[in-house]
Amino acid sequence: MRILVTTFGGDGGKSGVSQYIIQFLRYCRECAPDMNFDVILYEDEKAVYTDQDPAFETICQAEWLRSASVNILWHQWGLPALCRKNGYDAVFIPGGNRRLPWRLPCPTVVTCHDLGILHVPDKYDAVHRFYNLRVLPHLLKRQTRILTVSETSKEDIVSYTGVPDEQVTVTLNGVDHETYQPGDYDASRALVAKNYGVETPYLLYIARIDHPGKNHIRLIEAFARLKAETDLPHTLVLAGSDWSRAEEVHEVAKQSSATEHIVFTGFAPSEDLPALYCGADLFVFPSLFEGFGIPIVEAMNCGTPVACADISCLPEIAGDAAVLFDPYDTAAMAQALERALTDEDLRTQCIERGKIRAKRYNWRDTVQQTVDIIREVSTSQNEIEKQINE
Repeated sequence: MRILVTTFGGDGGKSGVSQYIIQFLRYCRECAPDMNFDVILYEDEKAVYTDQDPAFETICQAEWLRSASVNILWHQWGLPALCRKNGYDAVFIPGGNRRLPWRLPCPTVVTCHDLGILHVPDKYDAVHRFYNLRVLPHLLKRQTRILTVSETSKEDIVSYTGVPDEQVTVTLNGVDHETYQPGDYDASRALVAKNYGVETPYLLYIARIDHPGKNHIRLIEAFARLKAETDLPHTLVLAGSDWSRAEEVHEVAKQSSATEHIVFTGFAPSEDLPALYCGADLFVFPSLFEGFGIPIVEAMNCGTPVACADISCLPEIAGDAAVLFDPYDTAAMAQALERALTDEDLRTQCIERGKIRAKRYNWRDTVQQTVDIIREVSTSQNEIEKQINE
């Protein structure tokens, strides 16, 4: 059985979608030894996606395909032609909320991580809004099977696009339990001090600097209020690369009364993330919308207490293991941060419940579910073609 996996829409390792692709490629051959996987990608992204396993057949695409509009068009003509040429049994598209074909000559399994545009209207420019609101729903209806990463996202997909409920399957994201686990607090603090100059205790938020969706500005305002009303010595560490309207976030931080206590690390390499989590006194996640929210589970597995927004899928994923707050209310956010930093019983409860909660999320289980569905749709198609030929 020959399967094509696309990596388009993954941002080269700097987004949750790319982490999803990386983990799929990490486990797919183990979970489906009867399948051969071809991976389509850009030459400079081999180190991100396939160097871990040189047995993958890779198909490198030209640089001009990086243009979003060109890439979308290529999915309508180039991808079908490639599938006909190579005779794939199925295509798996992990970034299905960004790139989708209208029709392929073989079954398609796609992962639509979320429909964030429904909840954060200012997240995209006019062109992206049109694509997400008017084009994507029609493309989703054309796919053989749709996967998504939370019940919240499934409800959005079914209600907005009209795709039948039985065509959408929830395959929860996971956490890399080997990488993200409790570590030595002092050693982690020392590494963070060395690499990022943070000498004080700190609160951590890991997310690309993307306004307004990731809600950095309200977090900065809540943090300034916390510093003004308490004598807590903490720094706010914002780890993530600059993205849409990042300059607005930087300007608010610069003008904040707490500006001396706010650190932007830029893109933090994956090898630094465990120490960032383990050295934090609190991981805060104020995002206005997520399809899953992988960082909160990574923080929980590291034994770091979590405070997060009480909207979208975050209560579903965090359960009773996090302090929840209204992400639109900076006063409520500041109060939640103070409680999570000072109430030792609450902190202990969050840490212990978080470790238990994180065990629910396992990448190998996610990939096993995924390849089982790919096998199912491919086998069903083969049986249909066999009956037609008979």
